[in-house]
Amino acid sequence: MIRTVADLLSGILRDELPKLDSASVKHAPTIGDMYEGLSSALLSRALPDGLGLRVVSGFARDGRGRLSGQLDCMVVRGEGEKLPYTNSYVWHVKDIIAVVEVKKNLHSAELRDAFAHLNTVGEIEHAYYQSEDEEPDDPDRDVSPSVRTFAEMTGRIAWNADDGIAALPYEEESVFHVLLLEQVSAIRVILGMHGFKSERAFRASMVEYLERNIGNIGFGPTSFPQLIISGGYSLVKTNGRPFMVPLVDGWWRLYFSTPENPLRLLLEFIWTRLDEMYGLGHSFWGEDLETEVGRALLSFRATRVDGRAGWEVQAHEADDEALNGVPVAEQWSPEFVGEEEFVLLTRLCQGKSVRCDDPKMLSWLESRGVEIDDVRNRLLETRLVASSGQELRLITRKCQLAILPTGEYIAAENSTGRLDRWISRRIESLREGASDGGSE
Repeated sequence: MIRTVADLLSGILRDELPKLDSASVKHAPTIGDMYEGLSSALLSRALPDGLGLRVVSGFARDGRGRLSGQLDCMVVRGEGEKLPYTNSYVWHVKDIIAVVEVKKNLHSAELRDAFAHLNTVGEIEHAYYQSEDEEPDDPDRDVSPSVRTFAEMTGRIAWNADDGIAALPYEEESVFHVLLLEQVSAIRVILGMHGFKSERAFRASMVEYLERNIGNIGFGPTSFPQLIISGGYSLVKTNGRPFMVPLVDGWWRLYFSTPENPLRLLLEFIWTRLDEMYGLGHSFWGEDLETEVGRALLSFRATRVDGRAGWEVQAHEADDEALNGVPVAEQWSPEFVGEEEFVLLTRLCQGKSVRCDDPKMLSWLESRGVEIDDVRNRLLETRLVASSGQELRLITRKCQLAILPTGEYIAAENSTGRLDRWISRRIESLREGASDGGSE
């Protein structure tokens, strides 16, 4: 369904955008209103019915009178305050799901302006969520999505109800705190209807902007918008909602670029948040058998230098040939595991304990000529399991296993029915192959 809706919105944009581009009006505020109006219409069509969500313009506020700059589009829930004799609203940050800053053209100057403008929302959010004003019993503030994302990125369980927050290395602790803030903060999007003529130029502009501000406050991982769109190219944040990458030596590949349909990316971010809050159901995700392939742009690593905490940054350079050599998407596949991993995953799915210091398990593995460290590492590489001391735990919402007709063992997260659909296709493909072979 997500592809269908994205294609529908793309068709509307393709039909309506030329009308705005050719409008004879030269009054800048009116031109801005037209593009903001089109963006609001697209966002409104993208929201599921029955959730009481709206798209408005106006200002974000906290409980102490602090206001953001004026915002073009906000996806909101609950109630806000309408400003007299205007169509603008003031909305509390806790009830803002997404904020979109709209630009007719997004080049370097507009990128800098929009980035700074959206940070006024982040400043209010950070102050609110780190203050005593936050509502501690808000049901939408369940930290389990952040715990799961962190476990997928690192192979570690950071927190659970029994043990509280685990002792983590500084680099990983910093990442976990970022993930928690990303979960509760509004999705921030810069939407440029037109923009850079090449993906490489777009990437270079972001790197140049960052280089000019190295060491300045407001350029850590939480300051970056989740999505920046410039015409047909996008810069995308890997905060686990929905895009995730594992940490490598403490480095977090936080930003990637892609020529993927930008409206599909926008839907991915918003629907993932709504799914966490309300539960959208399987049908919203469609077949879901393709995954985006990002072209790495910026990597961050938490560090301490002379007692000061901060983030190291690496920019990943790529010319046009290198960028074009990376596919936009690839076919999704479950994890193919060995028999030992399959047995241990089965125990976990049955609710049984798996500990790496269990004498019976160690004896069984030894009888098969397998080292526990090898099995443990292979299980962690599946991103279905993470460790808490000597214990291995499932980190999925619905892990399921299967044995294919070929005798291969597979495992995957199946909360959206993705594994079921993959197996159906695989069996159909095997049958077609057998049929073709029998006719020769």
